[in-house]
Amino acid sequence: MPAADYMRKRPAIPRLDGGPQTVLLVDDVERTAVFYAQTVLLERRDGDTGRFAEFDTGDGGVLVIVKRDGSIAPMAADAAAGEGATLTFGITNEGFDTWKKWFGKCGVPIERDAKWVHGGRSLFVRDPDGRRLEFKTPRAVVPPPAPVVITERKREE
Repeated sequence: MPAADYMRKRPAIPRLDGGPQTVLLVDDVERTAVFYAQTVLLERRDGDTGRFAEFDTGDGGVLVIVKRDGSIAPMAADAAAGEGATLTFGITNEGFDTWKKWFGKCGVPIERDAKWVHGGRSLFVRDPDGRRLEFKTPRAVVPPPAPVVITERKREE
């Protein structure tokens, strides 16, 4: 397939919905780095795959993949200690089906395809280390704001 066709069929790069830095401790940096570069389509910023890899997650964020028993793991352990069970990536409504097809082409099983009560959808997949990834569209319906309650103060006479 010509490169131009390949690029058109790829989904838009997702945004990691988290803090400015997310650290993942892994057993095989190269395997995990290839997954996040080729399947999740994140842009690699830095690293040497024997110890770590850094990826741009958009909006100034970075995903750092660190070898669990490597030389920089002790420094990363504190950052990874509060690591959530799920990494959530924000995707567009229009890109939802493209991501679903993309995971099929990459041989990544979709664990769950969810529709949410307030709108929006999510795809759940696993990375090579078994970590759960969510690819989530924005809500379609914004919940109404809480009602304004006006209270009267009694006058003291």
